[in-house]
Amino acid sequence: MNILVVTGGYSIFDAKGQLNGFLAHLTDKNLSDKGHKVKFSDTTKDTYDVDREVDKLLWADTIIYITPIMWFNMPAPMVEWLDKVLLYEKTFVITKEYGEGGQVPADNFMIVATSNMKSSDLGKGFVLKDAPHIDDLLQPIIMTNNYLSVRNQVATFHAGDVIAGDTSWIEEAYMKHLDKHFTTKNLS
Repeated sequence: MNILVVTGGYSIFDAKGQLNGFLAHLTDKNLSDKGHKVKFSDTTKDTYDVDREVDKLLWADTIIYITPIMWFNMPAPMVEWLDKVLLYEKTFVITKEYGEGGQVPADNFMIVATSNMKSSDLGKGFVLKDAPHIDDLLQPIIMTNNYLSVRNQVATFHAGDVIAGDTSWIEEAYMKHLDKHFTTKNLS
């Protein structure tokens, strides 16, 4: 399987973006060891070539977004990357029925989200009362993929409480998540 990993972690406040980079490394190792081809798009680099990024997007069978949740959305570099890479008549066309003109051939997408909120915070308090699941906060990226005709969402992995809390559980839990959702490619 051809897998594009799109990363958006960067330094802000007390977060240094290192966890997102580490999760990208784990993704590469786990999926490459299973025989999948993995390419990366680092949205925090301002030197990327848009045509090359579009080519990677159109090459992928699966897209994995590794992103911190910034103010209940993707970080600005990831939004900017999408703004530049999602091109009319390359990744989508306008159709009579809104949202049915996606041109991205990938079948699947997965979101790996990091945040300082605990999973137990979801659905509680004034701010999160209407968001009982992490995907409730990730609707912009979910809807964007659906618009592009990438409509099979692999379960989201949420690494929460990453600044103040214990993060020692993340590596093992993430590897189990990848093993559950991505099998070894038949190399015969």
